Amino acid sequence: MKRYIGLSFLMLSLVGCSPMQKALKSEDLEYKKEVANQYYEQKKYRRAIRLYEQLETAYRARPDAEEMYYNFAEATFVTKDYELAGSRFRIFAASYPRSEKREEALLKEIKCGVKLSPVYSLDQHITNETIDKLQRFIDQYPTSDFVFEANSIMSEMNKKLERKAFENAKQLNTIGAFTRNYTAAIIALDNFIYDFPGTELKEDALYYKFDSAYKLAMNSVVWKMEERLKNAQLMYDGLIRFNAETKYRSKVDSMITDINKELEKFSK
Repeated sequence: MKRYIGLSFLMLSLVGCSPMQKALKSEDLEYKKEVANQYYEQKKYRRAIRLYEQLETAYRARPDAEEMYYNFAEATFVTKDYELAGSRFRIFAASYPRSEKREEALLKEIKCGVKLSPVYSLDQHITNETIDKLQRFIDQYPTSDFVFEANSIMSEMNKKLERKAFENAKQLNTIGAFTRNYTAAIIALDNFIYDFPGTELKEDALYYKFDSAYKLAMNSVVWKMEERLKNAQLMYDGLIRFNAETKYRSKVDSMITDINKELEKFSK
């Protein structure tokens, strides 16, 4: 059959008739499928997709269409229609649960989610959905050849959520300059450090936590100032214990000098 299709391509080209047009108009589904697969192999993915779309319903879940459906999903992925590709990989995995390509199809569906996941500053529901799918994949296929790649993607997605959480907490520090209320920033930064103990942003979080405590104390009413100054001291100590050579050292040393001067007034 493949030899026949190859010869047909050559003959149609010689007589000036497009194999694509003939396949689109043909009612012979097997012929249409073989032409579509040949376009796929030639990396003419958009042409292959047009033909696969005509075959999608007729061949769904048929054993002899497994390769065609995987090619259909892959061609959609290569042409960067990630939302549709994710759906097609999901349908393939559901239609062919015993396929050797099922694990790969599920991971490709996840990769579509990665491609659709927006920058950290935007809503991250797609990122969270992708993380859930990754966890299910790892739980279902713990010995898969794709587990290392799945874990790598998981790390990438978690870092995006981590960055969003940090920037949200940091934003509260910025807002405090207008509201004179830094308590929310301190709580948010504390929660960030607790939620992401291994974060690469811990030094930054500790700095902004101290900065918030410093500004809260320095702008405080007298009867609350001493306690808040002492709390800020503790946060300075926490940052220095974490990294004595912190990139913020000159700033925080200047700030702790101010704090100590204010505390001296209370001791007198």
